[in-house]
Order: sequence, then structure tokens, then C-alpha cells
Amino acid sequence: MSVQKSQQGSVKELWLLSYPLIVTMGAQVVMQFVDRMFLAWYSHEALAACVPGGILALTFGSLFAGLAGYTSVFIAQYHARKKYASVSISLWQGILLALFSWGILVTLTPLGNELIRFFDHGAQVVPLEIKYFTILNLFSGLAILNNALASFFSGRGKTKIPMWVALIGNVSNIVVNYGLIFGKWGLPQWGIVGAAWATVIGGASMSVCFGLLILRARKKYKLGKLAGFYRPIFVRMLRYGVPNGFGFLMDVMSFTLFTFMVGHIDVISLQASNIVMSMQPVVFMVILGLGMGIQILISRYQGINRADLSLRVVKSACKLGYAYAGVVAAAFFCFPEFFIHLFITPGSPDSALITAKALPLVRLVSFFVLGDATYLIFGEALRGAGDTHFYMRVMIFCAWGLLTPGTWMLVYQMHSSIFAVWSWLTLYAWVTALFMLVRFLQGKWKKIRVTIS
Repeated sequence: MSVQKSQQGSVKELWLLSYPLIVTMGAQVVMQFVDRMFLAWYSHEALAACVPGGILALTFGSLFAGLAGYTSVFIAQYHARKKYASVSISLWQGILLALFSWGILVTLTPLGNELIRFFDHGAQVVPLEIKYFTILNLFSGLAILNNALASFFSGRGKTKIPMWVALIGNVSNIVVNYGLIFGKWGLPQWGIVGAAWATVIGGASMSVCFGLLILRARKKYKLGKLAGFYRPIFVRMLRYGVPNGFGFLMDVMSFTLFTFMVGHIDVISLQASNIVMSMQPVVFMVILGLGMGIQILISRYQGINRADLSLRVVKSACKLGYAYAGVVAAAFFCFPEFFIHLFITPGSPDSALITAKALPLVRLVSFFVLGDATYLIFGEALRGAGDTHFYMRVMIFCAWGLLTPGTWMLVYQMHSSIFAVWSWLTLYAWVTALFMLVRFLQGKWKKIRVTIS
């Protein structure tokens, strides 16, 4: 991707870099949406189980995903300074971190199963949650490895390559999903277990594609000669990547506990909440794609000491991000029944009760997504500049000083409604967003230097 100097940091540059990432995230949203829709068609118990089980697997992998994904920041800065050997070395450090993380995650599987049993979402749901989580967690290292491999392309501005690879993986997932959930095309009917294996197959196909594409660049970047451990970059990647991953872990972990605690209100409320959670990524994942573009561009311009261009990137991001989030928020607020009926067929068991619970939640999500967009735009800007320690501190405070204890009080002590609990989550989103906004405006991120000379 190349633009004229006058367009650096502009809407055009950000869009050209980000739209493949947005397509990638959008494809993942479609994949999750179809996955959960298939499971909702299969059984309401499968739908109730897939969201908590999937989020728990995401929680366990989030620290390592944030760490391995930060490889793109190093590659972006070194590539901007034309230090191509350091680009290759950074890739290898990301791969090593991903493989090490995979080994740790495998050992955490029994702990995850015990957590599912502890929260006890019902005799019919718990076994399904355990099966789904176990398969996802044992193979969650694939997603972390893919984060590191994708960084080799996205960090250099070649974001279309991860887009096409993700599309291949997502299409594979959806096709195999249908076959294994319902037993089509001669495949076994495995229900929620089939959905989990389809996710694994999709991730593995992406790893193979990335590996083959990286091999094509092995001569230019001397990938064979530079393979292995390189302490200076490895240590700096840990220094900035661990707070980045830990902050993401705090966010995801608190959201996971929120999901599990909601299950103690009642089964109807859990199913209504899961419908809304399945809709929320329509905004989160797409804005996250834009956020990845923000992070890459700011990493690039901070690498050459151009904070003025970094500021221009964020202004451009606000124009794009709020335009999209505003349209989706309006759609959720004005047409909630349309989105609910994508998951619940009118006339099916408990459909009227679930719809009544979900209807006000969908409208509430309209306000949640605007706060989420603010958090992602300014949070990703700070992370791209290397202000990951502040990001980590904010997420610790908001997750464990606000969201988790507040949800516990509402659910277990006050026995509040699902609407009250989701209102608390919306407040959490806006408080986090305001922290990120104020920190960015203070400008301390301008002086941070992530990579060594």
C-alpha cells in the first residue's frame, strides 16, 4: 500500500490499510453469527452452551493473543525504518511466543472445566459447555500462532493477505460447521462438538496458508538465516506485549465472568443475553479491524518520530468509526425485533419469553456500541504508540473495580433484572472509553519508543 505524502494519516490511507482488516473481522463476525445460528437451530441448549464455553476459551487465550499480536507493532516500526533483518527477527520471536503460549494453554484445560462446573448453568447445558470449551482450548494455540504469522503481512501494510487467508479459513469453518452440526454430506451429526471441530479445521487451514505465503518471502527477508531466539527484541516484545495482552485478558476475563454470572438469573435471561452478545460483535469486530489499522499506522509513524501524523490518523479514525457505529446503533434501536428473530423463530418453545427479555436489551446495546467504538479507537491508538502499561492499569481497575464486583452485587445480592445488569455493562464500556480518550488527549504516548534503534 502506498499513498502520497500529503495523504499520510488521512481517511484514505487509513481506509486503504484498514478495509481488508475490517473485512477480516467482518468475516469472523459472520462466521460466529452463522455458527451460533446453526446451534440455535440445532437446540436452545447448544446456543446457551456455546457462548459461555467459547468466551471462556477466548479468555484463556487472550493474554497470549495480545502478546503474539503485538508482533505487528514491532514489524511496522522496523519496516518503516527499512530495518528488514529486524522485521524477520521480530516475526520469529512472535512465533516462539505463540508456540510457548500454546503449551501453557493446553495445561489449563482441566481448570476451565472446573470453572464451568462451578458456575453450573444447568444439567443439560454444563456437559455441552465442557465439550465445546475443551476442544477449543486444546487447539486455541492455532489462533495465537495465526496472530503472529499475520503480523508479518499486516505490519508491512499488506493487509489484503491476512484478509484472503481469513476468508479461506472462515468459509471452511462455515461449510464444515453445517456438515458436522447437522450430519450432512455423510458427516457425523455432532451438534456443538461438530461446531468446535469446525473452528479447529478453519484455524488450521489459515496456519497452512500463512506458512506457504511466508515461505515465498524467505529469500528477501533471510528468514532461514535469522530463525531462532534473539534476546534484545524478545525482551522488548515481552516488555510491551505482556501489558498489552494482560490488559486484554482483564477485559475478556471480566466479560467472561459477566456472562457466567448472568446465567444465574434464569435460563430465559441467559438465552436473551446470549442473543445480544451474539449481535454485539457486529460493531466490536468491525471497529476492531479499524483499530488494528490505527495501531499499525501509529506504530509506523511513531517509528519515524512523526506524532503529528499519528494525530491525523486518529482524527481520520473518528470519522470512519463513529459513522459505522452510529448506523448500527440506530439499526439496533429502531429494528430490534428483526435481529432477535434471526436467532429465535416465532412460535418455538419459550420464544415469546425470550423475545420479551431481549427486546429492551437490543435497544440498550445501541448505547453500548458507541462507548465500545470510543474505547477501541483511542485504546488501539495508545497501544500502537506503546502506552500498554497505562492500558493494562485501566483495564485492571475497570474490570475488577467496576464491572465484576458491580455485576456480582446486582446478580447475587440485589437479584436484579437482566436489563439492570446490561445497563451496568454499558456504564463500564463508557467509563473505559473516557479513560482512553483522556489519556490520548494528554499526549504522553508521543514520547514512548517501543523498538530499539
